[in-house]
Amino acid sequence: MKKGCFIKVIVVLTILVAAVLYIVQNHLDDWVIDPAKEFFSELFVSGVDDELKFIVESPEKDSLRVLLKNYLQDKFTSTKELSDKDINWLIDSVKVVVIDSIITENDLNKIKKLIEQKGYERPEKN
Repeated sequence: MKKGCFIKVIVVLTILVAAVLYIVQNHLDDWVIDPAKEFFSELFVSGVDDELKFIVESPEKDSLRVLLKNYLQDKFTSTKELSDKDINWLIDSVKVVVIDSIITENDLNKIKKLIEQKGYERPEKN
């Protein structure tokens, strides 16, 4: 291989590696991380929906779904994990607040306050 050909190959490979590294470092969140968060939050919310089928369909139930989805996304973003303990706490909290099968605006506000309080708690240390 001639010197000039070898140098051209090295330059082209360097540019390709730099382009790949740039794309991975700057656009990985947009292409991989954000869609994965969305997928897992939808999966967890659908699991929570199965547990909360006793609540009658209403605009408040839709608001509850959005609230739970946002909570689970925030929890996953901040801790990079979701445990059964988090999901069970969420389901139990909703079941305690919504005693009958109808969710009201007042119940929704109580659940929001519970989630805000839970957000201020520090994670347990092992």
